[in-house]
Amino acid sequence: MIYHDYIILGAGPGGLQMGYFMEQAGHDYLILEGTGSPGAFFRQYPRHDTLLSLNKKNNFFPESDFNLRYDWNSLITYDSSLLFTQYSDELYPDRRDLVHYLEDFADKFKLKVRYNTAIKCITRETNIARHFVLTTECGQQYHCKRLILATGATKPIIPEIEGIEIAEGYETYDTNPNRFKNKRVIILGGGNSAFEAANDIAGHAAIVFIMIGNNLVNHAWNSHFSGDLRSFNNTILDMAQLKALHTVTGTSLTKLERQADGTIRAYFEEELPHWNTPGTAYGWFEVDHVIRSTGFQYADPMIFCESIAPKMDCKNKYPLLNSIWESTTQDMYYVGAAMASRDKKTTSGLIHGFRYNIRSLFNIINNRYHNKPFPSDTFELKTEADLQALATHLITRFSTTSALFQLFGLISDVLVIENGKAELFYELPVEYVVKESMFANKTIIVLTLELGFDKFENGFKDTLNFIRLNDSQERPGCVSYLHPVFRLYENGEFIKGANTRSSTLVRFDPAADLIDGDLANLKPRNTLLNFVNGVAKVTDIHFSEEHFCADPDRHGFILWEKDDPRTQNHGLQRCALTPECPQVTAIDFASFYKRNSLHK
Repeated sequence: MIYHDYIILGAGPGGLQMGYFMEQAGHDYLILEGTGSPGAFFRQYPRHDTLLSLNKKNNFFPESDFNLRYDWNSLITYDSSLLFTQYSDELYPDRRDLVHYLEDFADKFKLKVRYNTAIKCITRETNIARHFVLTTECGQQYHCKRLILATGATKPIIPEIEGIEIAEGYETYDTNPNRFKNKRVIILGGGNSAFEAANDIAGHAAIVFIMIGNNLVNHAWNSHFSGDLRSFNNTILDMAQLKALHTVTGTSLTKLERQADGTIRAYFEEELPHWNTPGTAYGWFEVDHVIRSTGFQYADPMIFCESIAPKMDCKNKYPLLNSIWESTTQDMYYVGAAMASRDKKTTSGLIHGFRYNIRSLFNIINNRYHNKPFPSDTFELKTEADLQALATHLITRFSTTSALFQLFGLISDVLVIENGKAELFYELPVEYVVKESMFANKTIIVLTLELGFDKFENGFKDTLNFIRLNDSQERPGCVSYLHPVFRLYENGEFIKGANTRSSTLVRFDPAADLIDGDLANLKPRNTLLNFVNGVAKVTDIHFSEEHFCADPDRHGFILWEKDDPRTQNHGLQRCALTPECPQVTAIDFASFYKRNSLHK
């Protein structure tokens, strides 16, 4: 029997990221990996080799954290000494470069990884120790107090369709595009992997049917969720709309049947609620290939004994996780792609999101089990100079942070104000903050970066219509692109919220003046100053929140007269206007999470 305080199952990017923090802290841990090297998933996927994660190396500004906003493949370290940007110059790099990077990461930081150690089953002791027991295929047992699952995609999701075994799975099909020359092909699925496969054969196949059933294609440029369909993969949509034979259809596959000549008869149904006589149409047609690309499951309950098997979501895709990514089994956490269980809006399912979730979870683990304080900075808050110094720090933070930028509205910084001081805690899950007892009886300001597209009228579903700035001074909350939001809580009760404008660079510090020249003013800083001062009562000064600086050599603002025709909607194309937004206020996070809790 081998014992460690922590066992991390899986040596993909999630497991290595948690391993890094464990190693740096000197904790007793071991990473178990079933294959012979790290990053096993990326040795096979994506099937056509090109990652969808950005590798944008040149971003003008020098701050390492700011540049991580556009480096979606690096794992985070305390010294930024090993970055993926050293491995590729391509904006969309090759998956093999990521494998090489992960190998070097494990070696450089001397992470404790035991390879070729596949786990067959996981049980838990019933004695007072309650250790998890992991048994390998060879019968070796590993014991631990706390188990961290970093297993990534565990197996493909196979829809329950008669004859589905006839379909070729995305995970194993022969990707040689010449196989599909002048062939009729169905691709089942509506995500990036389905469109990736379609793109690869678009110039070879006679016709490609992407069957998405009763769903719409979610575009990442609309949802701002990088797991939705990326423009890099949407060639088929272009071709379909430009009448180039390929198509995306809302029909649902119901049965596959192999014919004597080797072709496949595909049975389908299509719901037609919009017809004058609503109903469901049925039919079949013949094709030469069917490729199943319907996603992956991110937990495998079958590996656990029944008493500790984590509960799954309604689609049996993700484990149910609470606000600190703990499963329904106490002391068992999920990291990596499974963290998307709690987040379908930002980046938790990808490296550039879950690396920050993992850092946050590590700090929570350190606090929960080792009584270590959360990372924080303390500021005097007694004079106007103190207030200005705090504002400088916060504005710089909003302007350079990658964590709040990537996990908008999900991860927050927390400012605790008491006894003439302000303590700033970094990168904690919002739901954890508004429920966590250490903040419950304090005066706190929850600081986030957030989008605001959902605040606007329903007629503007396409975010590409947002080509103009929003005026947030009279309409708090009505800011579309990423912008700072502040929420005041006292003794656990939401008091009020406010926000600043957005910016081209998502920077609000003096450095933004280099490019956002027409917005060079102190409004964001002064809005923050007034909000914090309203709580701390440091000065009687009200800081101006006017929009534009009076610098006629560079920029300014000309007020339209009331009779100017441009103030009227008529006579202008509607798309030339900024979408309308009713006056709203920042939502109370506590109420939101109480209504929408996934796992308590």
